[in-house]
Amino acid sequence: MKLLTYQYKFFGPRAGMKLDDEVLDLTVLLNCCSSPISDIGALLRRFDDPVAAIQAALHSGAKQETLPLCEVSLCPPILHPASLRDSSLFEAHSNGTSKSNGHTTPPIWYERPIYFYENPNDLTGPEAVISRKAGSVTLDYEAELALVVGKSGRNVTTEHTLEHLFGVTVYNDWTDRAVGGQEVGFLGMHKSKDFAAGLGPWIVTMDEVMDRWNDGRLDLKVDVFVNGKQTTDSSTGTMYWTIPQLFEVITQDCTAVPGDVIGLGTVGGGCLAERGGTLPYLSDGDTVEIRIERIGTLRQYVKR
Repeated sequence: MKLLTYQYKFFGPRAGMKLDDEVLDLTVLLNCCSSPISDIGALLRRFDDPVAAIQAALHSGAKQETLPLCEVSLCPPILHPASLRDSSLFEAHSNGTSKSNGHTTPPIWYERPIYFYENPNDLTGPEAVISRKAGSVTLDYEAELALVVGKSGRNVTTEHTLEHLFGVTVYNDWTDRAVGGQEVGFLGMHKSKDFAAGLGPWIVTMDEVMDRWNDGRLDLKVDVFVNGKQTTDSSTGTMYWTIPQLFEVITQDCTAVPGDVIGLGTVGGGCLAERGGTLPYLSDGDTVEIRIERIGTLRQYVKR
C-alpha cells in the first residue's frame, strides 16, 4: 500500500491511499466521517492494524470516494510526528562530510548506531518551496530513506523490530553546511537543520519492500537530480549498522510511538558536500528530486 496525506482545493488535509492515478479517501472508506482522519499519523494512532482495516473495508464493499491524483496537493504523509529522529548509518557519508568540514568520524560512530532529534514543525511535502537560511550560500540536500513507526515500543530487541515498523518514505534532510561545520562538524545536532525537512510523497508499507530486506538492511536504489542533472547515484544497501540495531538503541529507555519518523541517514554520495567542491551548492530557483526505488520521487524547490 501507498498511503498519503492530501488536500483538494479548500478540503483537507485528509488521509488517502494511492490507487494507480487516483487517491482513495480513507475517512470515507473507513466510515470515519464524524471524525475525519487528518493524516497518516492520525490513521496510525486510531487503528492498531491500519492495513488490515483498509483491506477489510475494500473487501466488504464499503463506500469509496476517489479523486484524480493530478488534482490534489500532497502534504507530508505525517503532518506532525511526535518525534523526528535522524541517524547516521552510512560510513561513506559520515567520512565524506566529516572530511569536508575538516573533521574525522569520531570513534563512537563505530561503537553503536548514532541518532539525534530534529525539528518536527517544519516538515514539507512534495512540490513544496523551501527557503535558504538567511545569508546562506551552502544549502545542501541530503537523500535519505526514512522509517515510520506503526506500533509503540520501549526497549525493543533486534528480533522484534519489524513488529513495530509500518513503512518507509523519502526524506530530504535539508542542511546548511557552513553553519553545521561551525557548530559541530560531524552530526546534525545544530542550527543547520532547523529550517526545512522534506517528507513524501507517500508511505510505502513494509510488506512491499520486504523482498529487499537482507540481514536487517533494506537495499533500495537512490538517485537525486538537481535541475534535471543527476547528482547522486547510490543505494541504501550499504548500511554499516542494521535497522534493528538502530531501533534497539532508539527504544532503549525510550518509547517510540505510532507516527514517529526515523531517518536512516544520508546514503553515500547522497549530498553535495561529499563531492569535494566539484558540484556547487544549491541556489535560488533550483529543483531537487530524490527518487528511491519502490517508493517514488520527492520533488521540492528552492525559493526564487
